[in-house]
Amino acid sequence: MKKRENIVIIVVLIVMVIAIVGVSYAAFSYNREGSINSITTGAITMSYEESDNTISLNGALPTTDKTGMVRLNPGEYFDFSISSEITGDVNINYEISAKKEDGNTIGGEYIKLYLTRLTDDGSEEALMVPETYNEESSANDYTGRPVNEMSLYTSSMNSSESNNYRLRMYVDESYNPQGDGGGLVFTVQINVYGKAGDKYVPLTTQEILEDNELQEEKENMFNYASNGNYLDMSSSPQNNPEYVTNGLYSIEDEDGTSYYFRGNVNNNNVQFGEYTSDYYVYQGNNTIYQSESSCTEAGNSSCTQVKLASAGDKMYWKIIRINGDGSLRLIYNGTSANPDNSDLAHSYVVGQTPYNLEDNDSKYTGYTYDNGTDSFIKKEVDTWYKNTLGSSGYDSKVIGGRFCSDSSGYKPVSEYGFSGMDFNVFASYDRLDQSATNYAKPNAPVLNCPSTSEIYGGSYRLKAGLITADELVLAGENIGVTTDSYLSPGKSGIEYWSMTPGGFLIGNANVWYEREDLGGNFVGANGAVRPVINVTTENGFTSGDGAAENPYVIQAD
Repeated sequence: MKKRENIVIIVVLIVMVIAIVGVSYAAFSYNREGSINSITTGAITMSYEESDNTISLNGALPTTDKTGMVRLNPGEYFDFSISSEITGDVNINYEISAKKEDGNTIGGEYIKLYLTRLTDDGSEEALMVPETYNEESSANDYTGRPVNEMSLYTSSMNSSESNNYRLRMYVDESYNPQGDGGGLVFTVQINVYGKAGDKYVPLTTQEILEDNELQEEKENMFNYASNGNYLDMSSSPQNNPEYVTNGLYSIEDEDGTSYYFRGNVNNNNVQFGEYTSDYYVYQGNNTIYQSESSCTEAGNSSCTQVKLASAGDKMYWKIIRINGDGSLRLIYNGTSANPDNSDLAHSYVVGQTPYNLEDNDSKYTGYTYDNGTDSFIKKEVDTWYKNTLGSSGYDSKVIGGRFCSDSSGYKPVSEYGFSGMDFNVFASYDRLDQSATNYAKPNAPVLNCPSTSEIYGGSYRLKAGLITADELVLAGENIGVTTDSYLSPGKSGIEYWSMTPGGFLIGNANVWYEREDLGGNFVGANGAVRPVINVTTENGFTSGDGAAENPYVIQAD
């Protein structure tokens, strides 16, 4: 108790007005306020410094995210840094935010903001997805950010460090400049707030940890499915009861400690979102698409409209894990906590499509390829999200979460020590397919996205994506054996895609794929689309205990 009192004594509100940046269709302007500001108290010093880069464009035109996110010409971005000097047992929760200025003549719904962190090698790490200007309806007591500002990024620090950031702001492509007369202006003030105190832990995280006893990881646990099954290459699938593993476990991810569900659990159910109108998809030849145009693009001569959900149908999800930043990673589970998979409308998927329409190059294993071209399945996931949660009040709860399409380590399989095979694989094959070497290596799924080239694959911040093969293994799936984890489709026949590249064999790109066991599938084959999102809420669940009959409930703002 004494330690907590000491922390309270040094609580300080750190407010740093970094800059004023403005954007307009006809004149994009910038005004700066000072070059260095700092707050010092006791064991804490936090400061920011502006660079010489300032946003100042003339004749700015509406643009796409793909273009706006990578602009690097003079005047198209703004760099700044935040540094801290901390001694002793102190934690700072801080937040970067934007506040619109008076006198704007274009609506914030047409202005996109995008923040990245500059890494030591000069590359950029996305901290958010490009978002239109929107103000928070409640203050953040942990950081000191007041109400009615747009939160761009929230984090914490407990040791001395320095981080470099880059801000871009642009007019969204949805804005139609015809007849506006030009000269429209939108100006924001960029602020940083910080408070010393205990590291922020959302109430949702606290509730899940209170409801679930944390289990200890067993040695070589991931060589086995959560039901103890494993593939004995000399005979057939076997079972080792010692490795029956169910419950909540922990592992590190890029933002801290992540807590993941494993095995045959049924207390990780969430009700979040609903269909605000009847939702239709388009059926081709044993395939189901989000739009008629994507159905015909895939080569179907006939596309029939089929209802996926009715207006008012609730959306249900399974919690994959609590992310290291405290947000919840959810995988779609349909319009019921217990879908019977009797048809599409009663299943846990939203479509059934190829992963990519071309398969004759390893790049088609990527969730994106050719430095940013969307895979076919990414476009399907994005369309579903845009037409459902993205156009509802629930969108504010969905953050731009981390997603990884790991295209690292691409080389001949023999270089990983696998004998008798002749094809190229990615590092995920070495991590996850230990049955091929009769478990000579420890199986090691990871949540830190390996260094990867975005020529294909990459590390992303997205509103919606797909599960990774590593997450499937963490959840209890395994190569070549039947499983009973909460992510297993069983004998339903509804087998779904991950976003993890597998390899390139027999002239075809191959991606990890979830069936009764974990395996691979050619990207041109048909697989189910099961979206994954990351949700944040500071106020805990509205109700529920996670059981299928009483799921956790997260309401919209």
